[in-house]
Amino acid sequence: MRMRVRRSDRRSAVVLLAVLVAIVVLSLSAYQFSDRSAAEYQAADNAHQLVQARCFADSGVHMAAAMLANPDNIDEMLGGNPYDNPDQFRDAPITPAAGGLAGKFTLVAPPDPDGSLNSSSSRYGVSDEGGKINLNSMMKVDPSGDTLYNALLKLPNMTEEIAAAIVDWIDSDTTPRENGAENDAYSGNTPSYRCKNGPMDSLDELLLVRGVTRDLLYGSDLNRNGVHDPDEAARGEYSRGWSAFLTVHSHEPNRDALGQALLWINDVDLASLYEKLAPEVGDELAKFVILYRQYGPANAQGQQQSFGLSIATMLGAGKGGNGGGSQQASAAPVEGNLGEVELNVSKLPQKKINSMFDLVNVQISIPNKDRKKPATVYKSPLNEPSVQKDMLGKLFQTATLFENALVPARINVNTAPKEVLSAIPEMTEADVQLIISVRAQIPFNSTPAWLLADAGMKLDTLRKIDKYVTTRTQVFRVHSVGQFADGKGPMARIEAIIDTNYGRPRIVQWRDWTELGKTSLPQQ
Repeated sequence: MRMRVRRSDRRSAVVLLAVLVAIVVLSLSAYQFSDRSAAEYQAADNAHQLVQARCFADSGVHMAAAMLANPDNIDEMLGGNPYDNPDQFRDAPITPAAGGLAGKFTLVAPPDPDGSLNSSSSRYGVSDEGGKINLNSMMKVDPSGDTLYNALLKLPNMTEEIAAAIVDWIDSDTTPRENGAENDAYSGNTPSYRCKNGPMDSLDELLLVRGVTRDLLYGSDLNRNGVHDPDEAARGEYSRGWSAFLTVHSHEPNRDALGQALLWINDVDLASLYEKLAPEVGDELAKFVILYRQYGPANAQGQQQSFGLSIATMLGAGKGGNGGGSQQASAAPVEGNLGEVELNVSKLPQKKINSMFDLVNVQISIPNKDRKKPATVYKSPLNEPSVQKDMLGKLFQTATLFENALVPARINVNTAPKEVLSAIPEMTEADVQLIISVRAQIPFNSTPAWLLADAGMKLDTLRKIDKYVTTRTQVFRVHSVGQFADGKGPMARIEAIIDTNYGRPRIVQWRDWTELGKTSLPQQ
């Protein structure tokens, strides 16, 4: 006989199969959930580590700001050299909070500003924005734009068309220069826009100017880290393009290193000028400044070099006389002692000092009240080479040629690359080479007096370039790389521009370059 299987037995087998399927599905779901949880945990951990790395990089920016804002820190902790200081700026440790991971930061900067911009060697330090051409400031010095145009033409790969277009972008009028570009040149773009005709807010704005490309502006430095990375080698020699020479961020308040207002050397209040100047530069130099303002320079014969006197002299010579019968003009002058001079500060100034170097290798002549007696000549204390660097340096540290609280940012000759030095009006190639060859032995905070005392540049050249150059700086560019102490995990890169602002530093630009990839730190 055949046995019959009860229906209840059949149903039990189906339930068992369903249970097994459910267990498999639940196991797969649990595995998938666990895998996703692990992935989410890993992503959250990576994001957390990246945030920590950014904080490490931020620490580098703020440490640099604190260092640069205090002149004592620069002298004592950085040895006067914030531009290449691996002891302070390479793998600087960051102490972790309770339970945190230790980190470090490195400040990396492009090659040393000696003109060797094709070199792949970089520095541990900051970059000086004052060593670049400030587009807005140069336009302010010469609103016609000619000075800026001629300076731009000195830069590598610059054309007349692009230089003219840049000037047109910044100047206030809507009339294009020859080969320039105003509104009509941009109205056909997609999207269309107008020429700015005003000061630039950032260097990236140049990419809006006709003819300016990213390669011209930033060169082969694709990730903007100032280092010639291996993946950039295929683009040829290392170059940062025009970004190495141009800026809109340099800033020059009319103050000394401690934030005190400088003395305006062309102040009409001679009594106040002398009273404030004498304790800083010495009594004799202060007196000479006042006398120079009152009488102007005199020639080798002790005659004042003024337009009126020159005309009188020529007329007198034409009559065979001595310029109107003056007996003093024919008498040989006598040399006086500045220490014995009693200033008459009520006498109004007749001469403006256009350059601090106007006071070097000159003399002034004071007529005698008795016209039958010779004039008295006083030679500048700065005529003596042995004291020029010290005394002229004190004058630069104390006085200024500018009346306003803010000076149109000039070029720091202590840090400017040769391309920028070549762009300074009246600067010759020989002058550029002389500055580069000598400044390596000059402290970074030296005054422009070294251009005369150490480099021996011609006075005529120095007087012409004085309004374009300086050795003071207040704005620095910082590129900070943040990492974990063991070198593992993500790396973050922050670039900031810092205005030291006399002990109250402010960050005027902050950018996160992490998304552009890691950076190869310079090798020592």
